[in-house]
Amino acid sequence: MVRVRRSFHHPVGMDGTRPLSHRMPRPPGTAATRRRSRKGMGMKNHHESNSAADEISALRGRIALSRRHFLSGAGVLAMGAASAGMIAGCSPQAQGEAKATGNGGSMAETGAAAATGNQGKTMGEVLGAGWLGEEPTIAEDEIASTTDADIIVCGAGHAGTAVARRASELGKKVIVVEMQPEDTFSALGNDIGHLNSSWQLDRVGIPEYSVIDFMNEYQMYAAGRAQPTLVSQFANRSGEALDWFIDGYTEAEKDELIPLNWPVVDGYNYKKNGFTSYVGTCQFGGSVGMTDAVKRSQDKAREAGAEFVFGQAAVRLVHNDDGTEVTGVIAKDSNSGEYHQYNGGAVVLACGDIGSNSAMYNAICRENYELGEYADCAAMSGRDGSGIAMAMRIGAKVEIATGGDMGSHAFIPLSPMEGVECLWLNKYGERYCNEAFGGPLLSGCAGAREPGDRAYLIWGGDWKEVFLNQLAGHLAPKEWDEETIANVQATMEAAVGSGAEGDDTSGKFLYCADTLEELCDFMGMEEGVKANALAAVEKWNAARKAGADTEFGRDPETMWPIEEGPFYGYPCGKRVGGGSLVATSGLLVTGRQQVQGQGFEPIKGLFACGNTSGGRFPMGYNGIMNGVSIGMCLCLGYTLGEFLATEDYNRYCTLGAGNADIKQSDKGMQGPPPSAGGEGGAGGPGGEGGASNGGGAPA
Repeated sequence: MVRVRRSFHHPVGMDGTRPLSHRMPRPPGTAATRRRSRKGMGMKNHHESNSAADEISALRGRIALSRRHFLSGAGVLAMGAASAGMIAGCSPQAQGEAKATGNGGSMAETGAAAATGNQGKTMGEVLGAGWLGEEPTIAEDEIASTTDADIIVCGAGHAGTAVARRASELGKKVIVVEMQPEDTFSALGNDIGHLNSSWQLDRVGIPEYSVIDFMNEYQMYAAGRAQPTLVSQFANRSGEALDWFIDGYTEAEKDELIPLNWPVVDGYNYKKNGFTSYVGTCQFGGSVGMTDAVKRSQDKAREAGAEFVFGQAAVRLVHNDDGTEVTGVIAKDSNSGEYHQYNGGAVVLACGDIGSNSAMYNAICRENYELGEYADCAAMSGRDGSGIAMAMRIGAKVEIATGGDMGSHAFIPLSPMEGVECLWLNKYGERYCNEAFGGPLLSGCAGAREPGDRAYLIWGGDWKEVFLNQLAGHLAPKEWDEETIANVQATMEAAVGSGAEGDDTSGKFLYCADTLEELCDFMGMEEGVKANALAAVEKWNAARKAGADTEFGRDPETMWPIEEGPFYGYPCGKRVGGGSLVATSGLLVTGRQQVQGQGFEPIKGLFACGNTSGGRFPMGYNGIMNGVSIGMCLCLGYTLGEFLATEDYNRYCTLGAGNADIKQSDKGMQGPPPSAGGEGGAGGPGGEGGASNGGGAPA
């Protein structure tokens, strides 16, 4: 085969040298048997042939697992430390074999570290044991062409396009490799969440938000685990990114962009229960849908010099032997089957989430998997996690948290008024949480752990007051315009007089009664549950009047009275776990979106953005505002493209290596007790048993 080599730019390292050889090392040892995934490896656009998808599946080394296989194998390690010992049996050394230890014995004999044997392994080796598979081996003579550029971006969605466009505008040569065919390309979503764009402030008239409040609130949602620099970039620059994204739109097109939850009612309080209501997310519709908007941005990137290659799936990173440096990527053409290598100083993985890869989803989004009682997780995104898998195979880490997706970590009672924060009762008829704590994706976490498969919602006759004063955010009402209010009113009126049959005008059975007792009967509550429900309503009203909800801490200003009829009730089924719209956990990254490997050090030349990246929703999608996921993709793609074009991005791989050693004091706590057999006898300095208080620590 004749190899064609073309070059945008011969990449030169920051020290003036050429990068490492792009020759692909063959993985050591015998390749594991590869089986094709049930759902295929590709992003699997419906226009793509099954044979092409199957070939890509096999190439990426994916191993398909049944639910039984996954639960019985080492992959279940991700579910908790109790199952960690199972990994040892799936490693090259079988459980029954003895590994030599330093004192002449063996782990099998002494029991030392026999439980896991995972110290020093990569996260892929441990977390992905049984399903991650090995890197595909691609011979150099199989590569049809090699192209060089400054930056290689894998994925042309929200994040990847933003990276490419911004970096190209700033003078870099960028190649974007996208798996979807160009003629059927589509982008997910409709809403772009952001803060303080000129579109919001000047065109729509939304008040300016405090970026400081936003950053602190965001970390409350994330339990302090979100990457702070990424949150800061979003808080301070997402508005700038939105204005940049829609630059060039006509006035008529800008008029078609919808500000969600706007206008608000007179006297609307933007602060509720310590959280801000971030209204004004930009929704795309009319003549410019989201796919059209992304394509426009791709066109602007092309005008700036970027090249887009469609119909090719990235299958392997080009890297050095120990996985500490990446210099390119190899992709396979879905039509011809040819391999093409793209080399660059920076490789950006913006390949989407793990939505259609259940084994990967189950392992990385552990909370969702466990809440669903081990039902396989799956998302509607259709992305297969291949970008994340490529990085894990060379030693990259994934987000270290519960992991999550867009909603299955929480039980959100979605009434005909959507996720409104009225009175929520469990199967016993008891109130169980602060329903208004940070929106339904946060307050709904409590319900996910409640007994039973149902909940009951109750509100009073003044439903409009409840509906129009919610905290704006994901799964809460998106629009408060006259048309929406009229639709909700029609639903409420249809329920009046429907009795025990209820009314499903909205597609959900709503009940209405003149008394609370009758309402409970209509909803099918047994007598004990009914008594609890009536008591809960009484306590709710008392807390509101007292100005203090001492039971669960809800702001009494948001506890609308349930005193005058007609009374409304909505009994709903409970569903948690099992996946959702999109998974939001990806590779562990630094504040500069460098992918992190062993020792938490950045892998030189490798970056991740969008849903391939972690650091944004470590505890599950937070819904702090509508469209925050796509907003993060756009903003962080924009800032990453700028960083790669204007900074010496590889300096952070060596910066700090020459720092002086930290001095250790001999006063106070001395750290872990010394090992057995040290100075002073069997247990070290304290004689037998060692220092009784851990090397001098106070008892």
